[in-house]
Formats: sequence, structure tokens, C-alpha cells
Amino acid sequence: MKTSPGRKTFIVLNALFIILVCVAIMVPIWMVVVTSLSTDAVAAKEGFVLIPKGIEFESYHKIFVSRGYMGAFTRSVWITLAATAVSMILTTMLAYGLSQSGLMFRTTFNNLILITMVIDGGIIPFYMVVRNLGMIDTYASLIIPMAIQTYNLILMRNFFKGIPESLMESARLDGASEMRTMVSIVLPISVPIIAAITLFYLVSHWNRYFEVIMFINDSKKFTLQVLLRQMLFQSESSEGTASILFNNFKMAVMVMTMLPILIVYPFVQKYFISGLMLGSVKG
Repeated sequence: MKTSPGRKTFIVLNALFIILVCVAIMVPIWMVVVTSLSTDAVAAKEGFVLIPKGIEFESYHKIFVSRGYMGAFTRSVWITLAATAVSMILTTMLAYGLSQSGLMFRTTFNNLILITMVIDGGIIPFYMVVRNLGMIDTYASLIIPMAIQTYNLILMRNFFKGIPESLMESARLDGASEMRTMVSIVLPISVPIIAAITLFYLVSHWNRYFEVIMFINDSKKFTLQVLLRQMLFQSESSEGTASILFNNFKMAVMVMTMLPILIVYPFVQKYFISGLMLGSVKG
């Protein structure tokens, strides 16, 4: 089939646009990684390094020997894993229930959930609820209040609604309970949407810092993201050479904050797009 000149022009312009977007995304990440591996002298002289000029791992060594940063990194990992596990369990169970046509008041429940996407109670009522529940200065305040995100719930519910009802009916006829039906029939064929939603929750919980600042008073319980934020604010308030002396160390901390997601993403990438599209259009 012959390609028209207009089509060729579109393909070329589209390719150029994608290349520019990729460069805009990759160059900052490259600069962060290279600067984190630079020596103190190079980082102090140039600020941000684009071309490697001597590589050393002293900045990463400082992180691993520092109880503050390594402890914060460990806390971030465990809080993220625990919060993601709680979120996936609650979201999966609620989405399965809302996808069932026999659920009483299903339309009402769905409408009430949708309202939360456009109406927000505000920060002060949010804080008061967490405080009255006795979760201030506890890790539960970083897990329970953000356990379910409406957008993720709707995606998973729509995916479950697209599963043939006959599969679940056959399991019920064999005497399986709703929990057994969900675990044995629904979840095994829902791997794409589960992987996509898991990644959404992982990124959301890992990048969370505002709630840590709001609910956690003990600095020993701060996560790595909060320490990085404090470090960046301190560097902005300093002057002269002092503000760039530890650029390589700051960049190393940034790399540590990016590393877990970069490790997880390749394993769920093949399910990500398919699960997201199916959850968006079904139902």
C-alpha cells in the first residue's frame, strides 16, 4: 500500500516529537545519575554533570553508613509494601462486590464512591478524623486513610464487570462461596489489571510525603522522601558554594528514591497497558 506524502510527513513529525519527549525525560534522569557518581570537586565546580568526569561511589557509601538515610529508606520500603498490600486487598474485594449485578443498592454505592472524585472534605477535616482515630504519629496514618483510591477502584470494578457471568455462576452452582469464586475464578484471569493497579499504588505510596509531614511528629519515623525534601529546602536557603558542595550526595539520595520503582516496573510492564485499557473501556 502506497503511503501518501501527508502520511509520511505525519510519521516523521510524530517520530521527532516522540524523540524530543524521550530526550526531555531521559536527560534529567541521566544528569541525576551522573552527578551522583561524580566526585565532590566536580560536583562543586559544575553543579550538575552531563558528561562523566571521574566516577566514585562515595555518595552512596555515605547513604549506607548513615543510619538516618538508610533507616528512612528501609521505613519507606516497608510502609510502601504494607500500604500497597492493604490497598490491593481492600480495592479488590470492594471492586468485586460492586461488579456483581445482584448486590443490593449497587447503584447507590457506586454513586457515593464517584462523589469522592469531585468532592473533597479538605485538609483540616482529614486531619481531625485521623487525630480522633488515634493514628497521629503512627504508621497507620500513612496506610489506612489512603488505602483505597477511587480511580483505581473504578478501573478494577470495570474489569471485573467484563468477566463473563457464566464463569462465576458455574462456580456458585458447584457450591463455591463468593470468596472462593473471587480467589479461584476471578483473580487468576485478572492478572493484567491487578498488576497495573499494584503499580499505581506502589508509586503513589512510595512518593507520598505530605501525609508524613502532616501526621508524623517524630523525626525518627520520617521516610526517605521527607528527608530528601528537607535536604532540597536546606540547599535552596544556603548561599554560594555551600549550596552545591553536596550536589552529588543529594543526587544519590534522589537515585535511591527512584530505584525501587525502576526495579519493579519492568516486571509489570507487559501487563500495564493491557490491564489499564481493559479496565478503562469495560463495563
